[in-house]
Amino acid sequence: MTGLEIFRDISHNKTMQNTYRFSTLLFSIMVVFMYSHSLYAFKITVKKVKGNNAIVETDTPLEEGQTYDLANDPVSSNVDYGSNAVKIRKNSLSFGANFESVRSDLSQSTQFNLQVRYGWNFSSLEFGAMVAASGVDVGAGSTNSLLAGGYFDYNLVNNREPNNMIYGPFVLLATGSTQYPSSSTGGSSTKIESNAGGFLTYFLGTSNTAIRGEAFYDYQQINTTAQQNTVGGFGARGLLVLYF
Repeated sequence: MTGLEIFRDISHNKTMQNTYRFSTLLFSIMVVFMYSHSLYAFKITVKKVKGNNAIVETDTPLEEGQTYDLANDPVSSNVDYGSNAVKIRKNSLSFGANFESVRSDLSQSTQFNLQVRYGWNFSSLEFGAMVAASGVDVGAGSTNSLLAGGYFDYNLVNNREPNNMIYGPFVLLATGSTQYPSSSTGGSSTKIESNAGGFLTYFLGTSNTAIRGEAFYDYQQINTTAQQNTVGGFGARGLLVLYF
């Protein structure tokens, strides 16, 4: 074998080695790229479109109210979306109370009203249970009432962040009994009470605490052993609501 043939053989071997190394490097880069891309890729199925809004379905959880950049912000199933900045309004606890005591040389009157509610929020719909207690004393013993029932709201504005003012119609239905002092008629009566009207809930700042105002028509049916009476009129109510 001549020197020229040896040189050609060595050059050929080096060329093959360089080609093999380049191919290996290129293959490695492609594998890394495909693997990293698969980590960030996720599927989205568009269920319904209306204007610029769409209902989508994904194989990883999304949080309502969040903005996702599909090109740069991967969705990860390992992220705890419940701990992000979006505040949860799944449940509510409401309080409303009124206390009044007046006295003069001729008479005195003490009145107390308390209402507590616990509810579940489904964005456009809310409902829950309520308990109300009241007592009135005009100096001849106390007349005490206890009611239990439920309420239902239809939110014309979805109760989700960032909406801070929620309003709509509501209904409330409760039943209970009233105990009269022995110094007056004595005994007891049963009562069915219903409210139908509108409400407005306003959240304080960026908190999950809100003030709720209600205006309604009040209908009551009062039954005693002797007779049945029905009364009706308009009323208003204020509540402090804590969402969590």
